[in-house]
Amino acid sequence: MDINSSTISFRITLIDLAGLKPHEEIIEQLVTELAKSIQEQNEVRDPLIVDKQSLVILDGMHRYNALKKLGCRRAPVCLVEYEDDRIGVGAWFRFFNAKDPDSLAAEALEALNRKYERKAISPPQTELTNAAIITNQSGFQFTGEIDRVSRSHLAVRIEKYISGRGFQCEYAPENSVTQSNIVVPVPIFSKTEIKETATTGRLLPHKVTRHIIPSRPLALDVPLDLLTNHTDGEANEKLDQLLSSRHVDTRPAGSIVDGRRYQEELLVFEG
Repeated sequence: MDINSSTISFRITLIDLAGLKPHEEIIEQLVTELAKSIQEQNEVRDPLIVDKQSLVILDGMHRYNALKKLGCRRAPVCLVEYEDDRIGVGAWFRFFNAKDPDSLAAEALEALNRKYERKAISPPQTELTNAAIITNQSGFQFTGEIDRVSRSHLAVRIEKYISGRGFQCEYAPENSVTQSNIVVPVPIFSKTEIKETATTGRLLPHKVTRHIIPSRPLALDVPLDLLTNHTDGEANEKLDQLLSSRHVDTRPAGSIVDGRRYQEELLVFEG
């Protein structure tokens, strides 16, 4: 089914799982829980967001792996033209609060056994070249050359260390204003870099990239039967019939669906 929203055009269809390419790693426990939920509900609620040209998965790595775990042949996807300038790429920074943020930051970096240097900064500065950790008073930077993929993995190791010390991690966009006094940034990757990670198999860690799709389809509720049985043509014909019978509710950016706030316009399938 082709969709023409107020901001962008895309296609909702079923794609063979074997052809799709993830660009981020997953958390196996989340895959297991999601697979159980999908099996119990006997349907997949939201489509994967996929680049039409390369078949790189932009959003939906856990759904992809959950469907593979369930033995499905296909996945419901929203095919987009990734190179369209209206599709943006950001990042999920890690935010924490601590009584002594500078000491905790130094402790976390020392646990990685990597050299770093500390510089005093003046709030509200939130970006430093090659930053490993930013507090409200200091910027901690790795020394030496570190490629961007490796930096993203180091950021996740820092996150895990601080979380392991009992501090709760909040994921938020890179441009967020929060009350946190520790920020663990990750690199903001280009579209070309993201496609390269998928095609080379050198995946980014979980929840690093943040894709902004001008209009995002939600709540398709695609039955598992369409993902496991029928020929490809029959399954897509049945999907088109299903979606054509539904009302599409357009909701503005900032709306909350299933407990998550979205920054894009939403197209919620109802009925």
